[in-house]
Amino acid sequence: MAWFSPTPLEISAIEQIETAFDDPTLVEIEREDLLRRLWVRLERAHGGKVLSLVSPEGVVIERPFETEP
Repeated sequence: MAWFSPTPLEISAIEQIETAFDDPTLVEIEREDLLRRLWVRLERAHGGKVLSLVSPEGVVIERPFETEP
């Protein structure tokens, strides 16, 4: 696992992903769609793939796309 110093844009995307991941008002298909859109935003801001995030509570949130071997 690599650590990095996120930019404000990356922090915003990460916080939105964490919020969407835990939002009980979303049905699963809405959550999946939202997570995919937010993950694209995060990866664009980061300049590369982000395979997973670890929330402050220790929950691992995996990239919502198939990854190549």
